[in-house]
Amino acid sequence: MTALALSSAARPGPGNLQDLLRFERLLSDLSATFIAVPVHDIDGAIEQSLARIVKALDIDRSTLTRVFTLTGSARVTHSYAVDGIAPVQRFLAARDSNPWALSMAIANRPVAFSRLDDLPPEASVDKASWRRIGLKSHVMMPIMVAGQLHGALNFGSVRVEREWPDELLCRMRLLAEIFGSALARKRAQEELELAIGFERLASSILASLVMAQPDEQGEAISRGLREIGECVGAERVALWQGIGCDARYDPSQHWHAEGFAPPTGTRGARCLPWLSSRIAAGHVVRLSCLDELPSSAHLDGDTLKALGIRSLLLVPVAGETTSALSIATVRREHAWPDALLPGVQLLAEVFGSLRAREAAERRRLAAEVEAAHWRERLAHLVRVHTAGEMSVALAHEINQPLGAIENYALAARHRATAPAPDMSRVAELLDKLIGQSARAGDVVTRMRSMAQRHELDPKPIRIEQAVRECVGMVKMDCDLRDIRIELPAASPLPEVVVDEIHVQQVILNLLRNAMEAIELAPPDGAREIAIAIRAGERDEVRVDIADRGVGIADGDLERVFESFYSTKSSGLGVGLAICRKLIEAHGGQLWASHNPGGGALFSFTLPRLP
Repeated sequence: MTALALSSAARPGPGNLQDLLRFERLLSDLSATFIAVPVHDIDGAIEQSLARIVKALDIDRSTLTRVFTLTGSARVTHSYAVDGIAPVQRFLAARDSNPWALSMAIANRPVAFSRLDDLPPEASVDKASWRRIGLKSHVMMPIMVAGQLHGALNFGSVRVEREWPDELLCRMRLLAEIFGSALARKRAQEELELAIGFERLASSILASLVMAQPDEQGEAISRGLREIGECVGAERVALWQGIGCDARYDPSQHWHAEGFAPPTGTRGARCLPWLSSRIAAGHVVRLSCLDELPSSAHLDGDTLKALGIRSLLLVPVAGETTSALSIATVRREHAWPDALLPGVQLLAEVFGSLRAREAAERRRLAAEVEAAHWRERLAHLVRVHTAGEMSVALAHEINQPLGAIENYALAARHRATAPAPDMSRVAELLDKLIGQSARAGDVVTRMRSMAQRHELDPKPIRIEQAVRECVGMVKMDCDLRDIRIELPAASPLPEVVVDEIHVQQVILNLLRNAMEAIELAPPDGAREIAIAIRAGERDEVRVDIADRGVGIADGDLERVFESFYSTKSSGLGVGLAICRKLIEAHGGQLWASHNPGGGALFSFTLPRLP
């Protein structure tokens, strides 16, 4: 019998005819069995069928193997051997050990030989491999599922050589088709159940992610990873992120079954070069077992073995060349059907989008913190500049209490050294001295608070009090310039939650601008600043500061708030820009308009405390 199967070289003799009849009856019985067998009993039915086949044909063993054409490997899924015959190797690198038989199976052509010497010259590698395992006669029938090579049904004789009549081979071919149909039904049912279950799971996970608050999304993703692992029977599920130039992969979020070690980071380009390249190219990696890895991925195989992984599904995150969702099994090998992929890819994309949004939010918050830091530094410079401009008036203001302190001290000494000192009068003078000292200290404290660096410290304050303190700080300067400030008593207003130093900086800056605008106006004009504090149109408090100065041109009402733009020849051009940023940072608004009585009107609002 030659190795070209289904030839007419062998006809059944009397003994072979009996074998043929027994096999015919067995074939009919198995055909009826697999029509009625439930899907979950198919594996057991195949195992029993192999045992009956071996006994009916009086051969040594029969196996059903799963063939992976991509990697050229094969794995025994079902096997039966008579007592005393060693089982076949479970995993086989068929591309290396049996390349001719693999090519025949891929072409859907059977292989049968009664003696190793019947093999053709092109099967020399296969012949050597079969000789090493002691195989004397052999039949291989390809099993096709959905038009693709699924595996092979094998019949072997180790103890003696035997013939394979063509009529028997034809029936073996029919048996392979019966097994193929049963496996196709099993696969379709399992994939359908898995697809339906995973589709429900994906919908549930997506719903929980939609309902989750921003600070709850990380927990929702972790819960989703756990549910994925429990659904498909995996022990480890993780979202991986490539970090650094050497593409170190670290699990940004993960789940692992109880009793199993969590996934750990690894250097992708160094330890997982093949997997890294596949992810970078946007390809899904499906490994039912590590033997499916190509020979060029030996480093990947060693790394996965060291991690205890037996099966792996690796799905790249769309739009990211170094991110992936992995599902891995540790206890057993696991097939990853096509029906599972759409749901896993959808969840990988959603998880990746949420993680990208979370990262963008972290970058935005970091940028806001950085902007606030530089805004405070610039605001500090403006406060120092303002304090310098107010130095003459402040020197005059502090000289008054200092002069009074000197006079009260001299008078107290005079009273105390009199022949009959009036100590009650001395005490009165000392109390006045202390009061003037406190007044001078208040001036210094206000100046120091303006000039010092300041961390944001929002708290409830009454805006009327903050305005009055600022008016007190510029009152001496206004007196020197002959400028009057009108601040009518306001009805009680709700508190605002603000940083008092920042808001007072805004008020002082607006008052200083108003004073300077009045100085530039004609001398016969009204030299007054009117301040109004009232409730705004919405839940806010509004402050208006109006002057009778030179006013602002129509085209400059917005430009005055631009950085480094100034209508004053000696201005920094940052004061009003900083003022607007400070007010907006508190949730308010600042704008300029024309004062109906001439001059400019600056207004700002702040949200009120509910």
